[in-house]
Amino acid sequence: MCGFYGIFSPTGTNFDKGKLENITNLIHHRGPDDTGYFTNQNISLGFKRLSIIDIKNGKQPLTSQNKRYVIVFNGEIYNYKKLREKLISKNLYLQTNSDTEVLLESIANFGLDFIKEINGMFAFALYDKEDNCIYLFRDRLGIKPIFFSLNKKQIIFSSEIKPLISSGLVSKEINFNAISSYFSFRFNYGVGNFFKNIHSVEPGQFVKLDSKNFTKKKYWHYPLNNEKFNLSEESLIEKCGKLIEDVTSEHLVSDVPIGSLLSGGLDSSLLTSIMSKKNDKKFRTFSASFDDIDYDENKFSKIISEKVKSDHLNVVLNSSDYENKLNNTIIHSASPLSIPHEIALNSLFDQISKYTKVVISGEGADEMFGGYGRVQSSGFDYEKIKFVKKFVPQNLQSSILKLFGSNEEFDWNKYQSQMDHFFDIYKWFSFEEKMGILNNEIKDDIKYDAEIKKFWSNEFEQIQDLDIKEKIIFLFQKHHLQCLLHRLDIHSMAHSVEARVPFCDHRIIEFVNKVPYSMKFKWKSSYHKFISIFDNSFNNSEKNDISKYLLRKLSLKYLPKEISYKKKLGFPVPLDKWLGGSFLIYAKEILLDQKTLNRGIFKTTQVENLLNNKEKLSYDFWGKKIWMLINVELWARNFID
Repeated sequence: MCGFYGIFSPTGTNFDKGKLENITNLIHHRGPDDTGYFTNQNISLGFKRLSIIDIKNGKQPLTSQNKRYVIVFNGEIYNYKKLREKLISKNLYLQTNSDTEVLLESIANFGLDFIKEINGMFAFALYDKEDNCIYLFRDRLGIKPIFFSLNKKQIIFSSEIKPLISSGLVSKEINFNAISSYFSFRFNYGVGNFFKNIHSVEPGQFVKLDSKNFTKKKYWHYPLNNEKFNLSEESLIEKCGKLIEDVTSEHLVSDVPIGSLLSGGLDSSLLTSIMSKKNDKKFRTFSASFDDIDYDENKFSKIISEKVKSDHLNVVLNSSDYENKLNNTIIHSASPLSIPHEIALNSLFDQISKYTKVVISGEGADEMFGGYGRVQSSGFDYEKIKFVKKFVPQNLQSSILKLFGSNEEFDWNKYQSQMDHFFDIYKWFSFEEKMGILNNEIKDDIKYDAEIKKFWSNEFEQIQDLDIKEKIIFLFQKHHLQCLLHRLDIHSMAHSVEARVPFCDHRIIEFVNKVPYSMKFKWKSSYHKFISIFDNSFNNSEKNDISKYLLRKLSLKYLPKEISYKKKLGFPVPLDKWLGGSFLIYAKEILLDQKTLNRGIFKTTQVENLLNNKEKLSYDFWGKKIWMLINVELWARNFID
């Protein structure tokens, strides 16, 4: 696992070795074990290495044996040993035992399409000397990041954003579409980076720049499957279990010890248990919590730790820790934070780095198997809405919809489409509330969210033939997961730790999208299904149905039932409680400061109203809204000012 920075110009570039070294050092945390450079008249590459496989010989940048290609690679190829055998069978002598060389020589000998044979997480830049072009590749699900900025003369690219904006070659303009998307969905989905001129290579995509063109190409697409497995429950559980075991085993390949993130929830507990069966060595497990009994799952982490006989470490944070670390965490991320517990995650990886370089993490299971019950099971609600709109006279629709679970918070009568319904249940700020807070100039700049609505409209159009209940699960896989993977990469690599995510293996998503919906969300009984007709998914979830049913049933083979069927907590942060004390003072000092007011992003009266009138919302949403405003202002102070 590593980090890289580079500049490529088909017509030639001015090379400054001192500047290349200085900018590459900005990502030293991603790879403190070794440094390497490659330069010629067209390209300059800087590389920082975190040594995990072939510690002695896996240096980069690496040139292919035919001298045509140069690569800088961030990630892990889990099936590299099998691919290595394939190369050797072609009488090719390999100089190292590294997965980097296997990747490079596979492309050099079999072509770019060989990327489809690779199982792993990766982001890499491939320079082709012969054709004088650059390729930037990203893994299928977007586990590893690669950012770039393009102008008429050159492309600048890196594993993180900070080297790009520190290069002096990228202007630091705010992309207000990204800010608006952040307020609605806590991430910049489909509308570019928070900086106008910075972009990401998309999951399953590569981009190419040569002397004539800049092109993008998808080599893998998220699988859309309305055709489902026709298997018994027992066979499906067995098939799923074998796949997860095989994938997890592959993820344990390493020349250094591997630990596990163990939150005490189902996903991390399952992976940790499988890991203990596949690994005959004692290993460490890690968790983080807050000093509030209502927000602490560490007792469940201890149950699994004792079961697998791991050495367990739990990091505890409080309100003052959180305030002190928020600004520095934003500075490192170079973007507003997406999830309030990122500060805890960053602190946890700081401690993990003292013990190991690699950990297994459970990201992806909720998106794949249906773990976000309140939103992912909402297709059942929309089926009711669609039925009423189609068959009930308009003057009776409002009354019938209220009977079926609509209320003041979710006024089903106003939804014109499933996209409208999705926006309402997925949002943090509603579109109306957000437009009330943003200043008029910004609303004009973003054309009242025209680009955001166009993006999501296109996404829904692409899945129009998918079963109505499957659509939201698919959108979580394709989009919501990006937010979590970005968070995991930035905070693990901040402390030179590689986080591996077995559930995000492409073979798992290709399998799970053939699993019937009833094996993801299952009614507890016919009676529970009937009474759910008269309520909504926010109330029905985990009360009348069983979320993530297939994974829970599978986990009984490995875990105590109290873990397998425990309700999802999701690492919440007690923001509402903290906003009753010093954190509210901290929020007002920032958001009502003259510097914030002069910036002109927010309407002062609306911000004051939000700060002074506590909303009685579930899941700490009042605190989350204030937290997001703070994030945007601190990001602007550190990077725009």
